[in-house]
Amino acid sequence: METSRSIEQGLNEKSFAKGVEREQVIGLSKPNSRVEADVCAADGSNRQSSVMNPFVDWGFKYLFGTERNKRNLVGFLNLVLELECPIVDVEYLNNENIPHEAGGRECVFDVLCIDKSGTRFLIEVQNAPISYIRNRILYYTCRLIEQMGQPGEKWNYNIDKVYSICLMNFMYEQDPVLKREFMLQESYTGTLFTDRIHIVMLQLPCLEAKSMSECNMLYEKLLYLLLQMKKGMSTIEELKRQVYEHGLNEEIRETFLNVLDEANLASLSKSDKALYETRLKSYRDNRACLDYAIETGIRQGIEQGIEQGIEQGIEQGIKQGIEQGIEQGIKQGLAEGVAQGKLEIARSMKSDGMTSEIISKYTGLSAMEIENL
Repeated sequence: METSRSIEQGLNEKSFAKGVEREQVIGLSKPNSRVEADVCAADGSNRQSSVMNPFVDWGFKYLFGTERNKRNLVGFLNLVLELECPIVDVEYLNNENIPHEAGGRECVFDVLCIDKSGTRFLIEVQNAPISYIRNRILYYTCRLIEQMGQPGEKWNYNIDKVYSICLMNFMYEQDPVLKREFMLQESYTGTLFTDRIHIVMLQLPCLEAKSMSECNMLYEKLLYLLLQMKKGMSTIEELKRQVYEHGLNEEIRETFLNVLDEANLASLSKSDKALYETRLKSYRDNRACLDYAIETGIRQGIEQGIEQGIEQGIEQGIKQGIEQGIEQGIKQGLAEGVAQGKLEIARSMKSDGMTSEIISKYTGLSAMEIENL
């Protein structure tokens, strides 16, 4: 259900990151549904409207990876990257990277785009823990750089910059931080080696704000909104009210409101809603399998730990042996539980007809392991 849009010329916008005034033409206007939704918010009606979970893969691509919602993507990039010269427009690229050689690993990116300067932007969403998450995003980044190579002797290795953004719905560090940025630099002096690779890792569970006003940075406010949408505890109108009451500048407010308008499940076509609900079911099933596997692993680990602890306690003392056994058992049980959980998730995804590439993306299993399930 395509929302009609008109051309707005000469819109004076504020920089997302630095507040620098600039003149530009964006070619996008308020969707008509915005007016209707705001009326509903004002009189309190239509409070049963449901909100799309933006971390379901189909939902994220719908909100940020489609031509109709390109303005959402531009706003997202400007907020997260905090660029001195904000992005004005982008062009979507093919998100499938096919290997040159037979048997090579295919990469399927969530969102991939390029701006007028040639800078590429890769966005990945990860909902479940996987091994070597940093290596994964580095590999994807290098695949994009490898694509820039040109045949012939005249090519001088002039490559464009790549920003890679990974949104993680889990903790992967012992001392987690919401946002980490990585570039190549000299280890002793910190001198930048090259700015062609810029990786941003976002550990979403680190954002513990209870309201938008508790968020210090603009990108935190956007992530807060997305996490509230994921929880599904507030209606579209309640979320919009938070946006209006927070006092954001017009440009950022319009981006937030547009994301909410597009996330209103009541406005989706029947076919789009069916696609979303299918992927939402897979998302929930996979989460349930992983949670069950972890709980089972912990329980079995505790039981095994107690047994091992008693045996060790005969030699080292019952008390000390039980404590050590429980600790070792929990670690072993967690590892076994997560491994078993990945297999269960992969079986479930395979039975739902998902491709090996998608299954590998979410479980980290190899193609051979998936084929043998």
